[in-house]
Amino acid sequence: MFFAFLLALGPVGLDPTSLAARSSNAAELSGLVTDKTGAALPRTNVTLLQQSTQATRIVVSDAEGRFSFAELTAGNYRISAQGGDFAAASESLTYSGTPLQVNFHLAPVSTASSVDVTADANALDPTAPARVSITLEEMERIPSQSVSSPLSSLITNTTPGVAANSNGSFHPLGDHAEASFVIDGQPVTDQQSRTFSSQISLDALQSLEVRVGAPQADVGDKTSMVIVAHTKSGLDQNHPTGEFSISRGSFNSSQASARVGYGTERFGTFTAIDALNSGRFLDTPELVPLHANGNLENIFQRLDYRLTPRTSLQLNAILSHSWFQTPNTYDQHALRQNQRQTIQSFNIAPSLMHTFNAASYLRTNLWVRQDKVRYRPSTDTFADTPAYLAQSRRLTNAGIRSEYSYAKGRHNVTVGAEWKHTFLAERFATGLTDPMYNSPCLAADGASSPATSLTATTQCAGVGLAVNPDFLPNLLAIDLTRGGTLFAFAGQTDIKQEAVFGQDSIQLGNFTANLGLRFDKYNGLARSTGLQPRVGVAYNATPLRTVLRMGYSRVFITPYNENLIVASSAGPGSTSAALGAANSAPLATGHRNQFNIGSESQLSKHLTLSSEYFWKFTYGAYDFDVLLNSPLTFPTQFRKSKIDGGLLRLSVAPTHGFAGYFTASHVRSRLFGPETGGVSFNAPYSNVTRPDHDQGLATNTYVRYQLGRRGPWAGFSWRYDGGLVSVATPDAASVLRLTGDEQAQIGLHCGSVFAAVGQPVRSCAAGSLQTTRIRIPPAGTEDDDRNPSRIAPRSVFDISLGEDDLYHHERQQIGIHADIVNLTNKDGLYNFLSTFSGTHFLTPRAVTVQLTYAF
Repeated sequence: MFFAFLLALGPVGLDPTSLAARSSNAAELSGLVTDKTGAALPRTNVTLLQQSTQATRIVVSDAEGRFSFAELTAGNYRISAQGGDFAAASESLTYSGTPLQVNFHLAPVSTASSVDVTADANALDPTAPARVSITLEEMERIPSQSVSSPLSSLITNTTPGVAANSNGSFHPLGDHAEASFVIDGQPVTDQQSRTFSSQISLDALQSLEVRVGAPQADVGDKTSMVIVAHTKSGLDQNHPTGEFSISRGSFNSSQASARVGYGTERFGTFTAIDALNSGRFLDTPELVPLHANGNLENIFQRLDYRLTPRTSLQLNAILSHSWFQTPNTYDQHALRQNQRQTIQSFNIAPSLMHTFNAASYLRTNLWVRQDKVRYRPSTDTFADTPAYLAQSRRLTNAGIRSEYSYAKGRHNVTVGAEWKHTFLAERFATGLTDPMYNSPCLAADGASSPATSLTATTQCAGVGLAVNPDFLPNLLAIDLTRGGTLFAFAGQTDIKQEAVFGQDSIQLGNFTANLGLRFDKYNGLARSTGLQPRVGVAYNATPLRTVLRMGYSRVFITPYNENLIVASSAGPGSTSAALGAANSAPLATGHRNQFNIGSESQLSKHLTLSSEYFWKFTYGAYDFDVLLNSPLTFPTQFRKSKIDGGLLRLSVAPTHGFAGYFTASHVRSRLFGPETGGVSFNAPYSNVTRPDHDQGLATNTYVRYQLGRRGPWAGFSWRYDGGLVSVATPDAASVLRLTGDEQAQIGLHCGSVFAAVGQPVRSCAAGSLQTTRIRIPPAGTEDDDRNPSRIAPRSVFDISLGEDDLYHHERQQIGIHADIVNLTNKDGLYNFLSTFSGTHFLTPRAVTVQLTYAF
């Protein structure tokens, strides 16, 4: 009924060049056009020119003389107004992510000697959540620490509260994958890291905003972090523009890309194509990439058509393909392990937008999106060690979303409805192939015994061996070395979700009340509903140019869709199997109570300081089990979680050639058992533990300098990570049982004797055992909750150099760009034998040179 009401409001659509202000994405630039007496000047053309790209947008003032622009990327602009018998006026301005107010007071042509233009560059928006605006320059110039997932790397390197993870994954605000993408109004709540899907190319993006504050009512499912992306358009280009680039880098990495846009006032087209091939496609479990080749190809197409000045149609189409090998350890490489994965993805998303007036508009998005994943094992079953793995899965998501916004007077209202249907099909097979991986007995030196005739810990004493405390008897059924058989699974299901939401930001003097309510209905393997109030208050301390915020959010938590069916069944090593149950209950929905306080201050024309502290109490919290170092992950659920953290960001808008930012964050994350679901070759967690999302301190520092408007530029990045929790190395006894290769990965040494492949350290005097890449608490002090083992802290430095105008002729120019990632060649770990992430090293020092031709 609610959705039908929205559709009945009128023609659906919106002119993307004349968006009205709204609570979910308030107008970044707005103003008023009047004559010298203050009388409104309707139907006046207001033109906005982005100086770096020469892209032009034109809007017409309404009957009250008001105009607005939205979906802006930070940068330098030229705005002008002209109409009727009045002289034109123009003004240069810098947009840095906070709303601007520009008012024109035009004089008649015959008497014009001067024109007044006023701009309030220090206006802060108390209706918006805490957020980070990533500029187009930052998207193009910040080096990526992940060759295959530059979007994830960009978010990690610009946003406070993001813990860096391997293979294009990141932990947003203490959670594993609780992040949503909103691409031109289309919500994408399934995972977008490289091993799950195909991320949208940075070449297709015009602007990017990362929301880290209290979630508003217009977002659901995954709300810890909301990434709002706007793609490039060919509208109003007047002549074709584009760019072609090729690059070559370390690890035999080659990349080529092209983007072309063209359009008139009514029709626009924009195309972005890119391809990559690399010898280190995924992050590897060894310093040296072994069996780590991969490639990807992306095509993005956007079409725009203005049906009328107020109504427009947009179509986004994305087609992606990737193929990559699973990187090997030295032990696996010796057996010629050859596991690899392919991902085929497409997304078709039309949308209609209609502006009623300067105060209200309606937008409707439709979409069909699919990820098809195939994980192939080696030809020889026993070449895959320690386990044979195979998978084929398909995720298809179709949906429709309609949103109406109205902003006038004290009120800024958004109401909407959303419906989506997700179809899942999964096949999975596995079996243990290493007799030492789950041996019931240990030899005298602490190593697992390969004796395949031993199947129970009660047999150990009879042959002079010790009991393996990590032995899991449930895995015997799939231990191919001890008479077990392959575990095979096939299943399919569909999930229906509906939601309605409404929110209003009410301004009462310097106070703003943000009132929201959302209702979700989930019908999948489990069924549930959730009513979610989301309320807050903001105070605009005008003399201090500071906004203070606080809010409460109720959030409806839904299961991850990737591998949901098999994770909800009684699989090998699952918690239900370990407890002796014949079948596990389907993973259910959960709920969260979240509290936020924060502030945003305009310290000067060019300096903005924002801060946020949050508390999240979740009942039915989700995480992932990862099988070994493979890309195969399975959702698992905990009884509850407690997460809190603080965020800080200082932003420097371009001034005298300099720009940059500094971020700092502290995040604590705790999971409370029992753990249910998942597929793992490790014992389930039953008590409190800190996952590898918990990090005491992480900082980002970025400084860029450009000589003049078109001169050469240089950028410097410094990322500090205080170290994620290492759940697999709680004490010295646990690391002494590792293989020689695993000990070498963490830099284990007894005095001056370092572990090596085939040469493990099995005993060491107290106080002599050390690790270079892991910090293990002293004996007797380790505590899974209060004092866990952690990855060693690290600092990684990147630099970038460029000259975009190396050669210039009319509208054509040639540029060159060089990046050096991990300048000091730091050999740190993201994680080690983590049940949530596996083992992966940071990217070693990598140099990339790119040549660009633009027209």
